[in-house]
Amino acid sequence: MEQEECPPEEEVLRAIRRADWDKKKNRYSSSLFRGCGISISRLAILSYSEIVKIFRADFDGKPTGPLEATGQINVGELQKIGMNYKANPTNLTVVPKPLKDNCAHAEIPQNISKGLAKQIIGALKIKPV
Repeated sequence: MEQEECPPEEEVLRAIRRADWDKKKNRYSSSLFRGCGISISRLAILSYSEIVKIFRADFDGKPTGPLEATGQINVGELQKIGMNYKANPTNLTVVPKPLKDNCAHAEIPQNISKGLAKQIIGALKIKPV
């Protein structure tokens, strides 16, 4: 059975925590998007302020927290970045994975390399919270 995918016109948010900032290199760490099952939230399901409230509940007070910003990207833009990644073109998808405390939760199930993660991070619209 094929998983439902979010359409390319959707906008998604990634929580950016204090732990995601690489102080030595003065930039966001590739770990923000590196790996499989990257958690994001869909702005088509909940408002920005509702998602930020969920992010704060998830991260504030934790060793990796607190929430410092959000990174927003369009699903279609994310897919273009993946397909145009010269080292390893990657078909990125966003799959809804609602959680009890976050009905807007979704995941990027593909394995994202360090280099591809850096390109995605470069395309984010970052908004401090």
